[in-house]
Amino acid sequence: MTSTAAVPTVDTSDPKRWLSLVGICAVTALVWVTASDISIALPTIGRDIGGSADALQWAVNGYFLAGSLIIVTGRLGDVFGRLRLFTIGTALLIVGSVVAGLAGAPPQLVIGRVIEGVGAAAILPNALAMIAVGFAGRERDTAIGAWVATCWGAQAVGPLVGGALIASVGWASIFWINLPIGLIAIVLTLKATTESSDAVGGRHVDIPGAVALTGGITALSYGLVICDTAGSSQLIATFAAAVVLLILFVIIEMRSKVPLVKLTIFKHRGFDGAVLANLLANFVFGAAIYFMSLYLQVVLGYSPLKAGAMLLPATVPILLMTPFGARLGRRYGPGLPVTISMVMIAASAFLFTTLTGNYSDLLPSFILLGVGVGLQITMTAKVAVDDAGEAGEGVASGVYKASSMIGGSLGVATLTAVFQNSADSKFSETLDSLKPGAALIAKLLNVLTGSVTEETGQNLLNGQATLGHFAEVKIAPLLTTVFDYSLANAMWVGAAVSLLGALACMLLLRGVRADTPT
Repeated sequence: MTSTAAVPTVDTSDPKRWLSLVGICAVTALVWVTASDISIALPTIGRDIGGSADALQWAVNGYFLAGSLIIVTGRLGDVFGRLRLFTIGTALLIVGSVVAGLAGAPPQLVIGRVIEGVGAAAILPNALAMIAVGFAGRERDTAIGAWVATCWGAQAVGPLVGGALIASVGWASIFWINLPIGLIAIVLTLKATTESSDAVGGRHVDIPGAVALTGGITALSYGLVICDTAGSSQLIATFAAAVVLLILFVIIEMRSKVPLVKLTIFKHRGFDGAVLANLLANFVFGAAIYFMSLYLQVVLGYSPLKAGAMLLPATVPILLMTPFGARLGRRYGPGLPVTISMVMIAASAFLFTTLTGNYSDLLPSFILLGVGVGLQITMTAKVAVDDAGEAGEGVASGVYKASSMIGGSLGVATLTAVFQNSADSKFSETLDSLKPGAALIAKLLNVLTGSVTEETGQNLLNGQATLGHFAEVKIAPLLTTVFDYSLANAMWVGAAVSLLGALACMLLLRGVRADTPT
């Protein structure tokens, strides 16, 4: 790595390095708690401020999409200083939390979440890069492992923390809690961390490439979100725009003297395998937590607090399996734990297709999901950063963490599109005798996602039955039937993607060692 003359070289023996790690991990934990606690809160938020299922979904996707700017902020950190970008990101996370906490309607909530996502984008790659240059040898492995465990551990407890705050204070508290924690953590980090940079190629930042990449990912996610309601011409235009922008991004990067992402980094099989595995793990994990947060509250009738607790079998195994996955990777190479991981995630997705409205059905899926994710997370992060080559740690960690955000966004968007289309057809089929129109089915979809109460849904069905002189339909068993059917269709996609990912990762990581660049 090359440092600029203006920025001091980081002393990897500085006794304050462990205090710095605590501050960095605390801010990182806020990023991932903020990412995961929103799912458990959406039904409550929807009933309070209104909004359709699609509108509220943007509270999840807006955060992840803004987070895809990670690649840009990784480069900005390399050029202008990683600690500086980390500090700006923390400030944005706090500002976004204030905006979202004061929301009285879905648009303001989404704006707040997007601001939070931009903050997260500035925090994550620079956090990992600061750790990578602040520690050496086995300490570096330990520090990176602690940071990665913090990322997934925060995601693990996010729904429980969110449920507890909603139950005791209200949904806005999941945003307000970020203020004191964020301020304390950033003060600690500033006191204990030395600035670092890696301004290879000067201070140029590839703005056209950033616009093309972010626009392409946004268009792709937007198309997936609206595919259940938009016309064919709008969908074709949206997906065509996504393809054009992503191709344009590749062309820009190939021609740029100082590209946002040096495409040569993708010539490293180890890096490719690590990024692909991380993207697909987040694709399935993000969608599973989103759907299960709804399932536990809407179908099984649990409170936000109980639903958050009931998600722990899917999240606690991540922390328990992280050191085991790291040991497997050091002994046999990262290919073994990563391939096993993807197969277990595929098995978990498959078991989600067999639900019958009972919590006991969920436990095997939850455990397999958590164990699968836990097996790979340390090795994929380490291989990605170690295999940075001439691209630099900031860009490499930016691409790696962008794969987390992009994977989560695409997972929620893609599988929700399958879910909603399936639910639409299942409602129409089940309620055929009531002759439901599109307006009624749209309202029932909002009941299915918790933004409209079950009582309101029952009244809608009763009114339709009375109007047509048909027998009444009970809402509770209808919701269970439709949710189970729709989730099964969505998770078949997740299972297929995971199995293909397992095969690809096995090939990409074959012969790669955890400490040897490829």
